[in-house]
Amino acid sequence: MQHEDLESAHEDLEESGEEGTLEEGSDHEGSISSYSESENPDRSFDPMPSHLALPPELHRLVLSQESTQFQLMWGTYRFVCKAWKEHIEYLARTEWIQTAAFDYPGYMIRDAEENKVFLSGFFEFRRMDGDTAVFDTSCAPEYHKRLVQACKRTAPPDVQVCGFVHDVPITGMTVDWDALTLSCPWRAVVARVLSEELHVEAYRARTNKAMMTEVKRMRADPMFNLEAAFRLFGAHVHGAYEAVRKERLGRTDKAGDERLKHARVAASYRLLERDESSGEEEENEKESDGDDEEDSE
Repeated sequence: MQHEDLESAHEDLEESGEEGTLEEGSDHEGSISSYSESENPDRSFDPMPSHLALPPELHRLVLSQESTQFQLMWGTYRFVCKAWKEHIEYLARTEWIQTAAFDYPGYMIRDAEENKVFLSGFFEFRRMDGDTAVFDTSCAPEYHKRLVQACKRTAPPDVQVCGFVHDVPITGMTVDWDALTLSCPWRAVVARVLSEELHVEAYRARTNKAMMTEVKRMRADPMFNLEAAFRLFGAHVHGAYEAVRKERLGRTDKAGDERLKHARVAASYRLLERDESSGEEEENEKESDGDDEEDSE
């Protein structure tokens, strides 16, 4: 599936609403546009015979092999069949949403002596309430009023899911400033952030040929500088975020681009820490199970 198709398809999905139901006549071969999230059988192909359908365990095993490309799982694999759709949405609702966070940028109070942040507009995931994800933050009582004032004065919060960070609006988001909790539909935050990431990937795909041509030109130069090639690649990666954001906002915002660039680095570190913590917990559980087996013997 081409990245250009992905981008046009996701534009169709955004225009059609959260559930992604497409209008008649949108059957473009090789595009997500030929699929729908409705419960009706997809009109682009006949249902698979029951004797050829794979058991759910095999579907989950196949999907478990993809552990990083969350945007592709949501934007492409989810439309393969009903079994994949159900399992990927289960993962998004139970696992991916736990990596989500909202950050009101640009304001915090830190005590240098104690090295503690006493005021920060960073709302982390806490729990699910039906289909609603609940996030919260905390601060000392004496800073509560200042935190609320600071958050209300700043732009809408940056949103992150699975290490991806974008300053996109989230449908249905509400904030209880007294309790310092933020709530929104889990599907809205996952779909909006991953859809924006797919727009970025589509932009990179369109500009990749020009970037590779420039790299080949640089390598043909007797004074070829590997560091310059790395800088070019970095500009290609980060430039895609800036270009897509500029198109969405209708203007250039260099300060916001730089803020989001740093936020993505911080988010990647948090994701690594989370993975390491999960790995340690799994190892401890295995050791505990092994000890129990030895005791039983």
